[in-house]
Amino acid sequence: MTDIAGQLIPVASALAGVALTLLGNVYLERSKWRQTQRSERRARSLESFADLLQAITDIARTLRQTAEQIDEGRDVDMQGVADRIDDLIGQVRRQGTVARIVGPRSTFSLITALEGQIAPIYRLVAEVGRSSNGAALVEPARQLMKTRDAFIDHLRSADGMSWL
Repeated sequence: MTDIAGQLIPVASALAGVALTLLGNVYLERSKWRQTQRSERRARSLESFADLLQAITDIARTLRQTAEQIDEGRDVDMQGVADRIDDLIGQVRRQGTVARIVGPRSTFSLITALEGQIAPIYRLVAEVGRSSNGAALVEPARQLMKTRDAFIDHLRSADGMSWL
């Protein structure tokens, strides 16, 4: 009986060691998986904010260039400008939705304010096309750039990216 116990104890000890090693490996793999998921979430979030900021910049740039061209007396294809603005507004709305999903809650108010700013821009472009008053586009472009800068400042702040 002692002989059997003497043989079982080293075997049981070896099996316990193998089991602990396997559990340790599972734990480490799970930690690596979580870290990978966190990194992917960060990348997705940063990409969505970069795309959102780019779309805001593109709208403001298009408005400003259109205003300059109208003020210089050049012939401006307002239908083309309206189509471009419409595409960019759609992009801002899509990226705003993605940013709400993957981004911090602290940006929700900024996204809501941005959506309020871009809503009347399409109608404004149509009105400017009829009136040929390019100066009306300058202030919305300036406000969009201020909103973009507010996004950047917020994301650079301590609580802007702390959720990452």
